[in-house]
Amino acid sequence: MADKFRVGIIGAGGVSQLFHIPLLKKSAHADIVAIADTDYAKVAALAEKEKIPKFYRDAEKIFADPEIDAVHINTPTNSHLALTLAALEAGKHVLVEKPMARKSEEAQRMVHAAKKAGRHLMVGMNLRFRPDVMILHEFVQGGELGTVRVIRASWLKRKETWSRSPWLHESRISGGGVLMDLGLQLLDVCWWTLGKPKIKRVTCNTSKDRLNLRVEDTFSAYLTFQGGAALQLNATWAYMSDESAAMTVFSGNKGIAELNPLKITKEIHGSLVNVTPAGPQLKAATLYNKSFEYELEHFYSVIAGKAKPVSLAEDSAYILEVIEAAYRSATENREVVIGADD
Repeated sequence: MADKFRVGIIGAGGVSQLFHIPLLKKSAHADIVAIADTDYAKVAALAEKEKIPKFYRDAEKIFADPEIDAVHINTPTNSHLALTLAALEAGKHVLVEKPMARKSEEAQRMVHAAKKAGRHLMVGMNLRFRPDVMILHEFVQGGELGTVRVIRASWLKRKETWSRSPWLHESRISGGGVLMDLGLQLLDVCWWTLGKPKIKRVTCNTSKDRLNLRVEDTFSAYLTFQGGAALQLNATWAYMSDESAAMTVFSGNKGIAELNPLKITKEIHGSLVNVTPAGPQLKAATLYNKSFEYELEHFYSVIAGKAKPVSLAEDSAYILEVIEAAYRSATENREVVIGADD
């Protein structure tokens, strides 16, 4: 193997152009040697612009290239299963963008294929790698907040003319609406920060009367965890405000931690004290970009055997199972017990 891992990218869309390609070009651990996209004119222009040596319409040519060690799959969700299975069968390590798949059954097939191939499969849950989230995770897992019983999380994107990737509102491609897009990420990061306890029950309601898409544009959910903690979760693509808003709060019996911005307050000798760490990495403007940078660095550290994976494919498969239960709750207008048949 060369000094750097050799990487093939599948998908020439926004996430590749804004994050994966620029970050890999600066990486000390990986080189982009090929890119593929079904839009040949688009991928050819991007390869020329970014000086990527090989470009294809057919992803199979990347899988067949013996010089490529790892593949980034940055395509619509409905293609993740087939592309991941093909890449793993070809002996490549895989970083697949979120959501991992449309259904938990698809995700489980991907997990099993990675085990069979003996290759690493990581899901790009970049929120786990945000500097403020990593600090929050350490505080919660270190017991600094005491016993956490209540978590509240919301991600509210202001209503505007729909301009994002149109496949996001085609459930046959995306797997769902805002619950799959924003809700899945929020649930994952809250569950991971709490220590990944079993999720026992979920109640959810959805609506789609703000944007009039074929999928839900708004949802709210209530989840309970083994151990007694509860999560209030809501998100929308159509927040009726001139600005978007996001908030996450972990409330314990010894303190409280908030995100956007990060603020941690603890009870010390009977007084409430602000113990929030400071640093340039916690500036709002850099948090999102840093999350992708740290995610990619981590992926290649895992492949090199220098780190244990933070974003397990098994985790994403489980979260998809919970998302499916939330959709069932909304459809049937009842609480759903996770893992139960009825």
